[in-house]
Amino acid sequence: MNTFLKSFRVTNFKAVKDSGSVKLMPLTVFIGNNGSGKSSLIESLQTVQDIVDDGLDRAMQNWFGFEHIWHKGSEHKIRQQTSNYDRLAQTNPMSFELRGKGTENFKSFTASTEISLGEGGNELFFVDEKIIIKDFTYLRNRNGKTEGIYTGKEKIDPKLGKLYPVFARDYGGIATVTVSDQLSDDESLLNDSLGWYVSEWQFLSTVPQEMGRTNPQQRTGGRIFLARDGSNIAEYLLSIRKLDQDAFDGIFETLKFVLPYAEDLQPVLTSEIERNVYLQLGERDFKVPSWLFSFGTLRILALLAVLRHPQPPPLLVIEEIENGLDPRTVHLIVDEIRRVVEEGKIQIILTTHSPYLLDLLDLSQIVLVERENSEPVFSRPADRDGLQEWSKKFSVGKLYTMGKLNTK
Repeated sequence: MNTFLKSFRVTNFKAVKDSGSVKLMPLTVFIGNNGSGKSSLIESLQTVQDIVDDGLDRAMQNWFGFEHIWHKGSEHKIRQQTSNYDRLAQTNPMSFELRGKGTENFKSFTASTEISLGEGGNELFFVDEKIIIKDFTYLRNRNGKTEGIYTGKEKIDPKLGKLYPVFARDYGGIATVTVSDQLSDDESLLNDSLGWYVSEWQFLSTVPQEMGRTNPQQRTGGRIFLARDGSNIAEYLLSIRKLDQDAFDGIFETLKFVLPYAEDLQPVLTSEIERNVYLQLGERDFKVPSWLFSFGTLRILALLAVLRHPQPPPLLVIEEIENGLDPRTVHLIVDEIRRVVEEGKIQIILTTHSPYLLDLLDLSQIVLVERENSEPVFSRPADRDGLQEWSKKFSVGKLYTMGKLNTK
């Protein structure tokens, strides 16, 4: 696995006051009752990506404003000014902390970012950011000023000893990135340092009604990423076929396990009025367009397409993966997930309510989310000694339905 997220921590985001450091595995599955806080953690990861891709202001507009997702249970008031140069910010900022490991060129990284409002709520900005990659530490203050500090023991080129050194990373090749010396309130330090990794995270919360429709073709070139709602699944599959015909054929052959009557699957490009792409499934002597596909078929296609993509995302996050899938298909998808995880191709995070799906997993892969004193608490059932004996007698799904995974 090229780059791997070892843990994630979020504070003062939606329902979560402080998640604590949530340890992540190659495959991590979050379970818990509705409203427990699972989605808040997933959405916080999405927000980190939105900040990197679109900037802070646009990322918060997705929620109709920062104040709507700022944890209501924490006090937010202006901190007393300590100097004439200290920009005023409200207390208890929203924060995100990522810890991960890379490969040969940088074996680990740590990134933290804090966001708050100024007096009167008219200014939104990064209060503090800190990123450590290999032997370099990058700092950013609330005025946007950045600093680069070399902490290694080896002698380096004097140019790298300057305030903003260059680092190399190994992810599909070597790249050099220079951290800017001054950032706007809208720009995160993550953009320069880890943007290449965060931008490629794939989130899936598919909406079959959108997936079946024709979708405008992307004609400006560049890599095609699957939309979070799956709405561009036809063009995504078309891009896979262009990249690797064998990978595309493998997706269809796997689909036939679920739909044995399917004889052909083709992304179709139409240009009567505008250039649109849709899917077409061949059955005997007729063709079925994607807007007539079952919801389950569309979801299966999206999952298989991401899992079998010749250039898979480093992190794949899927909410309620079992939705629309029959037990046989759930088993198939879990087998596909297990294969790519064991091969080290993708790190995967799931949420589920399905005891049947949990029966196919190991207790070590589960994170339980519960409410304690109205706050979400994240824990690993496998860390509790008493459960180890229970897990020898019962499957994870059975333990879940029995209530044995709960801490209370």
